[in-house]
Amino acid sequence: MEYTLKRSRRRKTVAIKVHQQLLTVYAPYGVAIAYIEQWLATKQAWINQQVYKQSQHQDIRQFPLDSLQIRLFDELLTLHFEINKTSCWQFFANMNPPQLQVSCSGRVKNNTAMYQTQFEDFMREQLGSYIEMRIRHYCSRMGEELPSNLKIKTYKRRWGSCNQRRELTFNLLLVGAPHWVIDYVVVHELAHLKYLNHSHQFWHRVSEFYPDYKHATQWLKRHGASLQWVFE
Repeated sequence: MEYTLKRSRRRKTVAIKVHQQLLTVYAPYGVAIAYIEQWLATKQAWINQQVYKQSQHQDIRQFPLDSLQIRLFDELLTLHFEINKTSCWQFFANMNPPQLQVSCSGRVKNNTAMYQTQFEDFMREQLGSYIEMRIRHYCSRMGEELPSNLKIKTYKRRWGSCNQRRELTFNLLLVGAPHWVIDYVVVHELAHLKYLNHSHQFWHRVSEFYPDYKHATQWLKRHGASLQWVFE
């Protein structure tokens, strides 16, 4: 089976990964190709098993380090990862397509973890700015006071939450969804400020200010899994 070889000065052992039915081999510098291919032969049964499993269950999550792209508000954003003097990110919105440059300091031991941290800081800023703007817009329309606090977290099974202290929390993964879907989640959580349940009155309030809410909920059910990203 064909494979992609990636070498690293920091790696001490040979390792493999099968993703989307493609094989990647990670090896230290200095390890001979003949040794790698001999070692791969001993792993062939496991490789075949993984390829078969992935052919049966397509993984629709996003892998930024492999694809070098991500969805930002349902539009493709090109990514560039590099080792630099400092760990930071730079956003070039005027490029076509827009580009995000993520840098990791050469002093950092775990490059992948730092790339993810910088990347998620950028995504959190983008989503937070948009949601804050839309909360103000919809609070004005709904005759609702602004929430006491706004947080952005990563959830596995929900897109937002509201509590009795009028604190709203939104799932960071929403940053990959279209604006109109995010607007639905904003209205949904703002409606909870009045009805902290999913009663008939609650859904009536949602539909009053977001009539197409069923379309948005269907979009999230159908595409929600594809908003997830994996750094490995």
